[in-house]
Amino acid sequence: MGKINEIKEKVGTFAELIKDFAKDELGCECPDHVFEQIRVLRGEAAPGITNLAIVVGERLLIMIPEYEKIDPFDFEMPRIILSGVTYRDSIGLNRFRLVLGTDVPAEHREKISNELTKYDENVEVHYLD
Repeated sequence: MGKINEIKEKVGTFAELIKDFAKDELGCECPDHVFEQIRVLRGEAAPGITNLAIVVGERLLIMIPEYEKIDPFDFEMPRIILSGVTYRDSIGLNRFRLVLGTDVPAEHREKISNELTKYDENVEVHYLD
């Protein structure tokens, strides 16, 4: 049972990490019970670009693509955003948060902001370290 208990402990730690990240870094105001269900998906956001997607409590989609590999930016970034919005809508979630690093240049941030205006107010981008 040592391995099983170790896995349970690590999963519990991971769930708390996601909860803290969503609440503290992304400003999520979801009640604690929403964080009882967390799904992590990892796949390709576009060819060669790994995407980490976290679904929290059937309410929130957090997407963290490999920004540094997005090329050409003007083609790939709108596709990534659209895929997040489409996935959010297809499984009935409320919110979609795109998370990128603080190293995103100002001209890319402006293009991302312009792209997000095509969608509802429940689609946001966050720039974090």
